[in-house]
Amino acid sequence: MPYCRTEFKLVKPEQVKNVLSTFTRECFVGGRAAYQLDDGSYSIDAGENDIRAIYDQENTVVKFFCRYQRDMNFYDKKLMAFATKHGIDTKPCIISSEY
Repeated sequence: MPYCRTEFKLVKPEQVKNVLSTFTRECFVGGRAAYQLDDGSYSIDAGENDIRAIYDQENTVVKFFCRYQRDMNFYDKKLMAFATKHGIDTKPCIISSEY
């Protein structure tokens, strides 16, 4: 899964689930809450499995990765719109490898 170009920066560990759950409710039909999977990533797209989030605690950023490269622009726009609406700082993702 390729990483999206958008990261949410300076997110405190205790805020991660709330931020991601808000994103889930606002951006996905039927979305109620984000939940953490066994591998540490978060399911955030109401079961579609096209985008996931992972929290990088060392750098206090939330990174996002897509199932398909072709969907990256679509999700980057959603992420940026959500971040702007909620005053979340963003930065471009510098990781180009897959999760």
